[in-house]
Amino acid sequence: MKLLFDANVIISGFATRGYSFDVIKDSIYKHEVYYTQYLLTEIQETLSTKFSPSDSAIHFTVSIIKKYFIKGKTADTTEKLCRDPNDNQILADALINNIKILITGDKDLLELKTYKTVNIVSPKDYWKL
Repeated sequence: MKLLFDANVIISGFATRGYSFDVIKDSIYKHEVYYTQYLLTEIQETLSTKFSPSDSAIHFTVSIIKKYFIKGKTADTTEKLCRDPNDNQILADALINNIKILITGDKDLLELKTYKTVNIVSPKDYWKL
């Protein structure tokens, strides 16, 4: 099954090595996990501005994503469904890459539950797939 993680889950997973990290680890062995250049840029920017890790820590995170995830397309256009433009881009990227499950901790996205052919679930609900 094709999966896409929102930036918040990836950042939480790599920053804490907790619950979200367990979901990421499990998914890369059982599913096709995608990333997009847009998502990668959002992760790098968020890590560098909110967490201030070393450059090597950011590089490590990016290299792991590139190694174990599949690079997908970044959508050129988005629908304005959410308050956060980043959320709109993630939804558009999920759609263009035929993603079946978007895993996020974002409340606005979780409230949608589905977007066209994309099911939206929390990391906790991943285990119910």
